[in-house]
Amino acid sequence: MSEIKEENFEEMLNAFENEQKKTRIKNGMIVSMDEGTVFVDVGEKVEGVLPRKEIEVDGELKYNVGDEIPVVVTKRRTSKGEAVLSHKSAVSEAKRKEFLDKFNVGDVVEVTITELNKGGFVAKNEDGVEFFIPKSESALKLNEDNIGKKIEAKIIEIKKNGVVVSRKQLLNEKREKRAEFVESIKDKIIPATVKNLKKDGVVIELAEGWSGFVPKDEVSYKKTNHFKLLNKGDEVEVKLIDPEKMLFSIKATQNDPWEEVAESGISDGDVLNVTVTNLREYGAFVDIGNGVEGFLHISEISWNSSAKIEDLLNIGDEIDVEVTEIDLENKRLRVSYKSLLPKPAEEFAKNHQEGDIVEGKIVNLTDVGGFVEIDNIICFLPNRFVSWTKGEKAKDVLNVDETYNFKIISIDADNNKIILSKKDAEDSPYIAFEKQYNIDDNIKGVIKNIADFGVFVSFDNGVEALIRKSDLEKDISEYNVGDEIEGRIIELDAQNKRVKLSQK
Repeated sequence: MSEIKEENFEEMLNAFENEQKKTRIKNGMIVSMDEGTVFVDVGEKVEGVLPRKEIEVDGELKYNVGDEIPVVVTKRRTSKGEAVLSHKSAVSEAKRKEFLDKFNVGDVVEVTITELNKGGFVAKNEDGVEFFIPKSESALKLNEDNIGKKIEAKIIEIKKNGVVVSRKQLLNEKREKRAEFVESIKDKIIPATVKNLKKDGVVIELAEGWSGFVPKDEVSYKKTNHFKLLNKGDEVEVKLIDPEKMLFSIKATQNDPWEEVAESGISDGDVLNVTVTNLREYGAFVDIGNGVEGFLHISEISWNSSAKIEDLLNIGDEIDVEVTEIDLENKRLRVSYKSLLPKPAEEFAKNHQEGDIVEGKIVNLTDVGGFVEIDNIICFLPNRFVSWTKGEKAKDVLNVDETYNFKIISIDADNNKIILSKKDAEDSPYIAFEKQYNIDDNIKGVIKNIADFGVFVSFDNGVEALIRKSDLEKDISEYNVGDEIEGRIIELDAQNKRVKLSQK
């Protein structure tokens, strides 16, 4: 037992000594009471007075006139010769004596700090018995922040007027026992019981009343939620991995399946039969058979980029996959399912050729173009092939779920790309223009652009014409973008999309 500064303890106890001298318990009879005071016959010439609130619980009286109750004299009013009594102090004193009959030096008690005292803390147990904790034995800062704190402490001295306890000694003993326990289990596989499951891991119960924690990443080599692997009360084997934090590992007691993978010689391009273990929005996890899980990204599941993962796979499905990346050092495995499936472009090429006109439905529109479904195969429509009008984008002029005609521009089976054109499936506006107008016809349009060599004129049907500088009736500086202008058709070549006008 560490040495206690006797003078400090005495100073604390002296603060309570006068109270303790007056705590000789007497039995008295309640003879009368008024609104605030209870009068008790304690066998003296003058009746003692007791504050009524001491025998009330939630405003209800515990005793009535004629009842006997234990009391102690807390002080005497010499002018009247009466004694001031306390029932609560009598009850507390009785509990203190009962406590002292049961406990001895060395026993451990649980107490709550109630106040600061010169040189230490005053605390009480659940029965209201008071204890003294010298500052040097508290392992706490002597401030009011600790009032209300529940602690365990060891009884180090019992005196007539108080009980002294030490939190410091108990903590030191626990540290020593903990150190001995940790030393005894180092590098050993020991049994444990699952006490509780938490979001970040598992609380376990060990021998001799010790507890520990298994982080969720140390539960299993499988990337599976630990709530699905363990239940409260399960018996497990663990190994200590962090003595300071008392962290343990379950998977450290098992053979590392990655060592089996390394020995097997699996490499990129190998085909494995796997089981789907987990589904996420971004992909799936698959077990290769020994607990090692590979990652199957959503983009590697289907050639159809708009397909939903839940429509393609289910947990428990057995599928063949191709290894696309294996990193033994970082224990990472990536696989592909779609690489073993027929490429849609190959199937498409069996029934269609470049240049064919086909009907397709718009299934998605993006900033770069549209995606078109033909025979359940997704094809791409770049913006440049949407319209004869320059600058028009698919998302601005087309609608999802609507059907249009398209011309097949290219089929690249190796890279699984099918390019379509909507504008090439339609007559060029220049062809329509050629059918409507002839050489020498006059036509009006709007100046769209002005260059050094002439002005460009646009018409409502998307056709553009050029009036060279030499064919303008005025100086080019007199023309402005947006001006209406009229000219005579002097060249019309629909095949090469070329129209020229002249004002002369």
